[in-house]
Amino acid sequence: MSLLQLGDDAILDTTDGVGIIMDTREGVYFQLNPVATLMVQAAMSCETVEEAVRELEHRIDASAEVLRTGLGKLVDQLAEHRLLARADMPR
Repeated sequence: MSLLQLGDDAILDTTDGVGIIMDTREGVYFQLNPVATLMVQAAMSCETVEEAVRELEHRIDASAEVLRTGLGKLVDQLAEHRLLARADMPR
């Protein structure tokens, strides 16, 4: 099971390496820069934070600590808007 999944009302589009998460409930969208897009994709395809960070280290020129911190902040922001949820948490 992946670490994170999209919220019930969210759709992710990653055209041209730029991510857009659409909130179908509110009718708004959030544009992600290329690094944030990679972070969301890693979190949705990996089972743990450490696995996601290892995957990101191969694609982004940053330390594991910087990636871990950035991933945590991004997830917090998107979860606040109910766009992402931990896969093991009830929704």
